[in-house]
Amino acid sequence: MKILITGGVKSGKSRHAEKRILAMANGIKPVYLATTELNDSEMKKRITNHRQRRGNTFETIEEPLRLASVLRNIQCPVLIECLTMWLNNALHHKYSERKVFAEIDNLLSLECDVVFVLNEVGLGIIPENPLARKFLDLSGRIAQKLGEACDEVIWCVAGNTIRIK
Repeated sequence: MKILITGGVKSGKSRHAEKRILAMANGIKPVYLATTELNDSEMKKRITNHRQRRGNTFETIEEPLRLASVLRNIQCPVLIECLTMWLNNALHHKYSERKVFAEIDNLLSLECDVVFVLNEVGLGIIPENPLARKFLDLSGRIAQKLGEACDEVIWCVAGNTIRIK
């Protein structure tokens, strides 16, 4: 089963995704694939808070770019937190659009159950700089691809969830 959980920043996506993957794991320790690169002190604090909240409930793998390759042989359910930060990393490391979508295809072809977390970025204005527009466009296209391919799509708003698909 593949599930996409989307919503705005601080909407409750991560909390819901963690609960969902734990329920899917049925007593097995699921994998938590953390994608955020530690670049500054504010991000370090966010990562520390996430780690503390998770405790030892998950087998944590930290990988900012090559997600599918580290998950290739995983059999248990996986939470990928989050594809928004992964896309940020991919653009920072100059991934081509082709390489970005090849990675998404590889993730969708994993045989294990996967819960994807992705910020909904399409509800705001079109940014004025080209890199921000590229990020917005790619993120929206990734959301569409995942939304089409996943068995379920959940939208989080103010800590509440709405099943879209």
